[in-house]
Amino acid sequence: MKRKIQILLIVGLIANFATPAQESKENWVAVDIENQGSLFINVSGLSNFTGDDIYVWSLTETKEPITIDGVDGNIYKTKMYYLINKNLRRYSILQVMYFDENDNILKSYSYDHNTDNPDFKYSTPIMKDSDIEKIFLKCLEFIPSVNGNQN
Repeated sequence: MKRKIQILLIVGLIANFATPAQESKENWVAVDIENQGSLFINVSGLSNFTGDDIYVWSLTETKEPITIDGVDGNIYKTKMYYLINKNLRRYSILQVMYFDENDNILKSYSYDHNTDNPDFKYSTPIMKDSDIEKIFLKCLEFIPSVNGNQN
């Protein structure tokens, strides 16, 4: 009996380690809802950011399709991956993905910002009342401040 329990424990441990790690789930939170469309951010992992840099995905859904030169097809959703610097109030776009009405990727772009120069790493200022400012402010709601309180 003791031998069977040992075997079951060993099999259980092996099965536990053989199971792939659970991927983090996306958690999309509304930033702005309008008649033309909606803007969301994925807040999964935002609470882990403690420095000045914030990495965040946004999702824009439009009611009416849009078209862009260089993208074949009607765009209904756009995902953008941002690098935002809290202290400088500047950002850069790291990746853009355009989707059709069936969530198929129409086109994807990646941008390399492999530099320490803040003028290039964070290429664009955050403008007042812009979508990126709304994204930035929503991110701050999920990132603890240095003193432990919310920003």
